[in-house]
Amino acid sequence: MRSEDHQLWLDPLTEDTWRLCDRSASATDPDSVVAYVERRRDGRYEVTWVAHGIRTGTYATMGELVTDAADLIDEGPRQAWTKPVPIPHRPPPLRAARWATR
Repeated sequence: MRSEDHQLWLDPLTEDTWRLCDRSASATDPDSVVAYVERRRDGRYEVTWVAHGIRTGTYATMGELVTDAADLIDEGPRQAWTKPVPIPHRPPPLRAARWATR
């Protein structure tokens, strides 16, 4: 399934699972993957969004899913990851330090 405006493509993984990709990004770019989709036994689609943060959703139709994907892409680019804030380290408790010297 394609969306010409956003160049969305469902890449089949199995009979009931797909990777939803944005072809406007390079295939080697991790940002090209928008979501992972699985068709449940009840016919609904369970989606794990990986663009703009990880979250899940359930859709009755593939059309609803693609519409939400296009809206998600319109929200803008992902925020760049930043270096984590360092956690200050403390010396081990005095009791633990005694055991380490034995």
